[in-house]
Amino acid sequence: MRRRAFLLAALLAVACAPAAPSNQAAAGPAPVANGPPPPAETSLAGIPNVERQYYDVRGNNLFEIRRALNQARPRDPNDGLGVDALSSWYIEWRWPGGANGCDLANAELRFRARIRMPRLVETADTPEALRRRWRNYANALEAHEANHIRHAWDNRGRVLAAIRASSCANANRDAQGAIAQLVRADVAYDQRTRHGLLEGAHFP
Repeated sequence: MRRRAFLLAALLAVACAPAAPSNQAAAGPAPVANGPPPPAETSLAGIPNVERQYYDVRGNNLFEIRRALNQARPRDPNDGLGVDALSSWYIEWRWPGGANGCDLANAELRFRARIRMPRLVETADTPEALRRRWRNYANALEAHEANHIRHAWDNRGRVLAAIRASSCANANRDAQGAIAQLVRADVAYDQRTRHGLLEGAHFP
């Protein structure tokens, strides 16, 4: 018999919105250095099960596009504010049964993630300068979101270690505690970067 336990932990990563207050000191992803951000494909290289979702915005000037973003963008599930982009990661764990009811030494993790981004619908009337500005913004925004996912992926071993060091009765609780630490690190990262604003993730 195979026993299975899981937790879905969703993380918020946004641009151009105030960060939620936190007094946690956990380390999170490192801010992107000055200069163009690395492509999200580079930041996400080697991470499986990453889904991209888009919502379309239209406009032929800065004001029109910003207004379209404000109207179509998703809501921050933590504080209800409208935000330009969201990244979520999910960790599931399971272990086989054993002589003592569970075999935590052979626990396994499954990781998946999602990025929701704005997408500009370009037309023949869209000025080239506006296209370039949008591309720079979108690249910085996606790189910020990718940093959240990269941090969770790189530190997923903490969840597995917490499970394997635990007991059958407490493994879920200890795994959730490890997840909470990763979440706090992401909140701290958003505070340091103002949700990517200091990394160039702002429009206009």
